[in-house]
Amino acid sequence: MKKLISLGKLALSILFLSISLTSCKIRERLVYLHNPVGDTTQIVKNTYSPILRVDDQLSIMVGGSDQEALAPFQFFSGVGANGGGQQNMQMMGGINYLIDINGNINFPVLGFVHLAGKTRLEAVIYLQEQLEQYVENPVVNIEIKNFKFTVLGQVKAPGIHTVSTDRLTILEAIGKAGDLQITGLRNNVLVVREMNGQRIEYRLDLTNKSIYNSPAFYICQNDVIYVEPNFTANFQGTNFQTYTQLGTTLVSIFLSVFTLITLTK
Repeated sequence: MKKLISLGKLALSILFLSISLTSCKIRERLVYLHNPVGDTTQIVKNTYSPILRVDDQLSIMVGGSDQEALAPFQFFSGVGANGGGQQNMQMMGGINYLIDINGNINFPVLGFVHLAGKTRLEAVIYLQEQLEQYVENPVVNIEIKNFKFTVLGQVKAPGIHTVSTDRLTILEAIGKAGDLQITGLRNNVLVVREMNGQRIEYRLDLTNKSIYNSPAFYICQNDVIYVEPNFTANFQGTNFQTYTQLGTTLVSIFLSVFTLITLTK
C-alpha cells in the first residue's frame, strides 16, 4: 500500500511538473516580441521610405504664393466674390495620377514625368525642382492613395486591406486583419514581396525582437502576408482530439482511485 501511495505521489508530481513546463512553453510560442530576462531593447532610428511603383495612384498637390502661376497644376471650385470684390477660389485637393507601365505620370505642363523607383520624398523634391521654372518656391505634397496589402491564413479577418498611410509595420498589418488566431503559427510568418519583377520571400518570427531588423518589418505596396496553421490547427478534426480526451479521462480515473485509497487507509 505504501509503495502504491508513493507511486501515486510521484505520478502527481510528474503531472504537475509537465503541466508547468508545457504552460511556459506555450506562453513563449504565443507572446509577441518575447523578451528574455535581462534583455533590453535597443531603439534604432528607422529611415524606411516606400518606393513608388507602377500602378501606384498618387494624389499630388502643388502650392505656392503665386495663385495665377499655380492654376495649371490645381483644381478649383466655388468662384465668387467676397466683400473686397476679389475672387474666392477654394482648392478641392490634390489631383490623382496613375503611374503607368513605363513608370511615368502625365503631369500638366511638364508632360510625362518618371517617378517609379523613387521614394515619396525623392519624388517630392524632383517635382519641386521641375516646377521651379514655372512657379516661384513651389511646395509639393504626394500621397499614395491605393496602398494595400493582403493577409491570408490563420487571422481573424483575412483579405485585402487598404490603408491611408504608406508606413506600416508587420504588426500593424496583422492588427488590421484582427490579429492572429490561436491556431496561427507565430514564429514563421511568410511575407511575399514583388520587387523589380521578382518575388522575394521573407520569414518572420513574431515572438522574437529580431523582426525589428528585418527588411519585411515595414510592409510594402501589394505585400502578401501568410500565417500558417500551427500544431493545434493541424490536428483539429482528427483522432488527436479523441486520444487527448481519452488520456484526460484515464488520468482522472487514476486520481480518483488514488484519492479513495488514501482516504480509506
